[in-house]
Amino acid sequence: MNLDNIFSKAKEVFETAYKKADDVVTVQKQKFDISSMENKLSKDFEELGRLCFEEMKKGAFADNQAFCDKAEEITLKCNQIDEMKKEVFRAKNKKQCEKCGAAVEKNSQFCSSCGAKQESDVDAQA
Repeated sequence: MNLDNIFSKAKEVFETAYKKADDVVTVQKQKFDISSMENKLSKDFEELGRLCFEEMKKGAFADNQAFCDKAEEITLKCNQIDEMKKEVFRAKNKKQCEKCGAAVEKNSQFCSSCGAKQESDVDAQA
């Protein structure tokens, strides 16, 4: 085998390896793009669900029992979460900001998260 043949074979092997590496990179990029788009799609579905739920609370879709049943399940779960959060706040001797829901010291006049004025315990009892 002469030197030209060796260089020719080496070039052929290099080009094949380069093409395969390029194909692998392209496939990985496509997989990443697909995953990214699926995440965006999932968020869109979630937002659509929120919008539908808000409309259902206003009376839309009242004739669709499956929607109404799911909305009732969601409402019950939201209420349970709110009660659990209140328990956590009580255990930590804190209250929940009425505006943003953040934990606030019981004697704070303003929320440290959103800045909303807080009702004092005396005002709340009146």
